[in-house]
Amino acid sequence: MLPQTHFRSVFVSDIHLGAVGSQTEPALRFLESVSCDYLYLVGDVIDGWVGRKDRKWTPMGTGIIREVLEKGNKGTVVRYTPGNHDAFMRRMHGVQLGNIFIEHSFLHTTADGRDLLVVHGDLFDRSCTKYQPVAFIGAWAYEYLGMANSALNKKRNKDGKRPIDFTTVTKRGIKKFIGKATNYEQSVMDYARESGFDGVVCGHVHRPQIQICDNGFVYVNTGDWVEHCTAVVEHEDGRLELLRFSQDSQQEFTLGAWEAIKKLVSPAAK
Repeated sequence: MLPQTHFRSVFVSDIHLGAVGSQTEPALRFLESVSCDYLYLVGDVIDGWVGRKDRKWTPMGTGIIREVLEKGNKGTVVRYTPGNHDAFMRRMHGVQLGNIFIEHSFLHTTADGRDLLVVHGDLFDRSCTKYQPVAFIGAWAYEYLGMANSALNKKRNKDGKRPIDFTTVTKRGIKKFIGKATNYEQSVMDYARESGFDGVVCGHVHRPQIQICDNGFVYVNTGDWVEHCTAVVEHEDGRLELLRFSQDSQQEFTLGAWEAIKKLVSPAAK
């Protein structure tokens, strides 16, 4: 059994199991390397839009589901708030399966007493509400682009050439555009503030960050396991930290290279 690092809470989102771009191996390695009191699955864990083909589901994907179930069986409280890609799970709103809870959103109180709204966030994105058919078509277009990229790299590998990745750049550009065009971050923060929360933890736009706003309000985006391979953890004293998987490191996880990812949130930071 691998040695595990214990955190009070772990937040992961946007694994997109079943999609071509899902980074299932590092996601599974991360889940196996941590233990926690609370595990939050912040939506788009399973990709029900483009992941319907059996040939795209890998043993690693099955391993991730088993690891989540095992953590629940061992006492971890697992809280799952579905997103737009796994919206079929919203039919199970209010269901409890042992230590696994499924709700539209959750209240998480940190060890230092801050109340955080935990929600995937797609309902604050007009491209997923008002223009959902366009978002669905876009998801499939990206999936086919990923397939083309994979096929191209197989040929380049056969020819002794280095692989290229044009799907990640495309996806990041699209998500960045959506975030700005729909005012996503401000919308979800305004809702959380008006509802009396001290901060919000969300996913959806694949932009990992921890941001301390006015009056100590905290905006946290867990990122994803397609482009960034990131997760948010809460330490025993309530500090929040954004971790990124490093392919170059011999360790399982390291602090990310970006300033926003290095930032810790603590009472002293307010």
